[in-house]
Amino acid sequence: MARVRVRYFGALHEITNKRMEEITIEDSASIKDLIERLAKIHGRKLSEYVFDYDQKVKDGFAYAVNGDSLPESELSKVKCKDVSEFVILPPISGG
Repeated sequence: MARVRVRYFGALHEITNKRMEEITIEDSASIKDLIERLAKIHGRKLSEYVFDYDQKVKDGFAYAVNGDSLPESELSKVKCKDVSEFVILPPISGG
C-alpha cells in the first residue's frame, strides 16, 4: 500500500477543512484513482467541485507530484506507489 500526503489550497482547503492529510491507497492506483478516493472521503461538495457530470476532472486545476508539475493527461498514468506528495490547486479566479 502507498501512503500519499495530499496538500490542499484555496477552496479545496475550505471544503476539506484541512491543509494536508495522508491517504493510504493501493500501489497500483493512479492519481485519478486517488482524486476519486478523496471525493468519496470528503463527500458531495468536493466531488461536485472537482468532477463534471461525466466524472471527468474539471479543467483549470493544477497538479504536482513530489514537487513536480503534472499535466492532467498524466493523471491516469502516474501510480501512487511512486508518489509521496500530491498537490491539487484549484482554478485561479478573480476579478
